[in-house]
Amino acid sequence: MNSDYYENFLLEENGQGLETTEVGKKLEWIKLHPTAEKAYKAINNLKEEKLRYIRGHPNQNSYETKKHWTFTKAEVGRKIGKESQPLFNSNTFSEGLTEHYDNAIKELHKSKEDRLKKTNKGYQHRTKEELVNSTKTLTDENKKLLQNTCEELYERFLNDIPLDIKRKLGLK
Repeated sequence: MNSDYYENFLLEENGQGLETTEVGKKLEWIKLHPTAEKAYKAINNLKEEKLRYIRGHPNQNSYETKKHWTFTKAEVGRKIGKESQPLFNSNTFSEGLTEHYDNAIKELHKSKEDRLKKTNKGYQHRTKEELVNSTKTLTDENKKLLQNTCEELYERFLNDIPLDIKRKLGLK
């Protein structure tokens, strides 16, 4: 118990907390076999690919086909050149690998739901009718503002012009 206290104290002093040792303990199964490390990296690579797809597709109908935004155990096996059945079921590292796979899939599902909840901004997400209507209204508003500006300028000109010039021009 004493040595654990001192080790933890020294780790905290060096800038490493208990969290890093806990994460290290969770990932000890990777060191059991070289295939475990390959599978771990394959899951992370596949997850990154699928997250990239999710970031680029804001519409619900983009997620009708699951293979585009999620992956299977068989895909992980194909990626490293092993069969998925023994990889995830009968090896010493299978339990940790399955847990890591499940966490990656949960994260993909959560990312998908978050992406669908996010409001779409910008013109590329509007329909053609919405764009036509907004363009018409903005054009009308612009014409009114331009007309008001011209009228105000003309009134200011008439107010600022000297009286003798107004009489010569026949304005008053």
